[in-house]
Amino acid sequence: MTHYRKGANFERAIVKKFWEHGFAAMRAAGSGSAPLPLPDIVAIKDGRVIVVECKTSARESFYLGKKDVTNLEEFCRVSGAEPYIAVKFDKLVPKFIPLGAMSSKKLSKKDPFISFETLVGEQSML
Repeated sequence: MTHYRKGANFERAIVKKFWEHGFAAMRAAGSGSAPLPLPDIVAIKDGRVIVVECKTSARESFYLGKKDVTNLEEFCRVSGAEPYIAVKFDKLVPKFIPLGAMSSKKLSKKDPFISFETLVGEQSML
């Protein structure tokens, strides 16, 4: 499976989960190559707007690109949305990290995260 297809499939799976939890959600195909600061996913429910930048990795850790962060920040500045990074490391459940909670641009399998259920308000953080 190509890296693009792996990432696109991950984005589609997250969009489907948002819909299953009562959100209207969409994937912005080609968001990484667009000239505007578009997130990978936009999800809306009862006035709450969540935007997600999705990444997949087979490695133990990787660095998030500066453009990914600045584009997400710019979109949220204009829209008032809540920004998250979703990371799918091979053979692990997806990790959701609030953009403001990131201490560095290096993401690792060992980083703290919240679950999708916590993100959508269906499970409290321990």
